[in-house]
Amino acid sequence: MPNLESYIKNHLDEFDSPEPEPGHFRRFGERLNEQQGLKPEVHSRSQMLKIAALIIILITVSVFVFDYATREIKQRLGSGKEGTELPVEIMEADQYYDNQTNTQISTIRKLAATREDAVALNATALHEIAGLDATANELKKSLAENPGNERILDAIIRNQQIKEAMLNTIITQLSHQNKQSIQRP
Repeated sequence: MPNLESYIKNHLDEFDSPEPEPGHFRRFGERLNEQQGLKPEVHSRSQMLKIAALIIILITVSVFVFDYATREIKQRLGSGKEGTELPVEIMEADQYYDNQTNTQISTIRKLAATREDAVALNATALHEIAGLDATANELKKSLAENPGNERILDAIIRNQQIKEAMLNTIITQLSHQNKQSIQRP
C-alpha cells in the first residue's frame, strides 16, 4: 500500500486531466443537435388527452351513423315486403337474436383464426346459420299467409333460439380446443 501512495504522489500531474475549455459542452450539444437534425418534440399530457378524446368522439359518431344507416336500410327493405309484417315483440326479439348472432360469429372468427380445424368449424357454423335463416324466411312467409298464428310466431322465436344455442356450443368447443392447445407444450 505505501508503494501505491508514493506512486500516486510522484505522478499526480498524470492523474489530473485538464478541464475542457469554457463553452465546450455547449458547442458539443449544438453539434449533436445538428447531426440529429431534429430537436426532440415535447408532447404534453393534455395534448395527448385531447387527441384521445377526439378519436373516441369520432368512433362514437361513426357507430351512431352506421347504426342509423343500417336501420334505414332495413326499414326500406322491410317496407317492400307487403303482408310479412311481424308483431313488434317478434321483431324486437328477432333483432335481439340477430345482434347476438353477429356477436357470436365475431367471437367464432376470433377463435377460429388460431387453428385450421377451427376455420372449418367456422365455415360449418356459417352454413348452418344460412340454413336456419332460410327456415326463418319460410316461417315468415307462412306467417304472411296465416297472420297472427301463434304456432308460427313461436317457431320463429324457437328458430332464433336454436341458432343462438348452436353458436354457443361452437364457441364452447373452440374455447376448449384453444385451452387444450395452449396446455400442450
